[in-house]
Amino acid sequence: LLGALIAIAVALPGGSVANFAPIWSDAPFADQIAPLGVALVAVLWAYDGWIEITYVGGEVTDPERNLPRSILLATVVAIVLYCLASASFAYVLSPAKVAASSLVASDAAQVTLGRAGAALVAVAIMIATLGSNNGIVLTAARIPYAMARDGLLPRWLAGVHPRFVTPVPSLVAQGVVAIALTWISTEPSWKNTYNRLFTYVVLAEFVFYAMSCGAVLLLRRRAPDLPRPYRAWGCPVTPVIFIAFSLWLVANTAFQQPLDAGVGAALILAGLPVYFLRRYWAGGGVTSRARAS
Repeated sequence: LLGALIAIAVALPGGSVANFAPIWSDAPFADQIAPLGVALVAVLWAYDGWIEITYVGGEVTDPERNLPRSILLATVVAIVLYCLASASFAYVLSPAKVAASSLVASDAAQVTLGRAGAALVAVAIMIATLGSNNGIVLTAARIPYAMARDGLLPRWLAGVHPRFVTPVPSLVAQGVVAIALTWISTEPSWKNTYNRLFTYVVLAEFVFYAMSCGAVLLLRRRAPDLPRPYRAWGCPVTPVIFIAFSLWLVANTAFQQPLDAGVGAALILAGLPVYFLRRYWAGGGVTSRARAS
């Protein structure tokens, strides 16, 4: 779909190289750092599919070899397509019109293909979104399933369908959580629901991404002889840079969008009661108290 949109923008009349001006705002760079961080939240959400393959890593053949290749190849392809698509939209609409539009691809198609083309592109994007959502549903349910199988969540979440071997309880739980988050994000207005949802997700994810990079540094120090089928490039410099970026992104989002950041933080903290309850039950707290009474 992105390839078709890029080809249409370049091949058909309606675009102009002059639309790229101005490439950069005339405002002082220091004044653009905070808004850039807000925009990056949406950009990073668009790229966030890179991690999905790791959720089904236990079902991948030769994961030591195929997982890194899949992540790197998919990320490079996504970067190329997204950059070309963004350039083609700016070529047709100009950066100012892109910033003001809520339906960029459809508006760009209207310039080159007319109203019928714009409607067709809108429908195609909707169908593509359903396909993307299908991938998220397929992979994300594996997280509570795997955690339950390892004893970190209630065992019933590790159940599978007797015939299709799909993690039905985890899929149902995932659907309930998704509905609840969608309902919460409609306040105070439903118009920015999608923006609020991906802000919750990106904020929470980059907290854990930073912690994962921190774990890489700790494991290199505490377990130097641990088998490592894949080693992080440029360690320790690259993990430190990523941790610093993640902390800045989270702090900037909290400052610029405190309400959305608060909900994202609440989602993270909601896991603490579950964690302590599991520790309590695993330690025999309930049994010990029952005996004492």
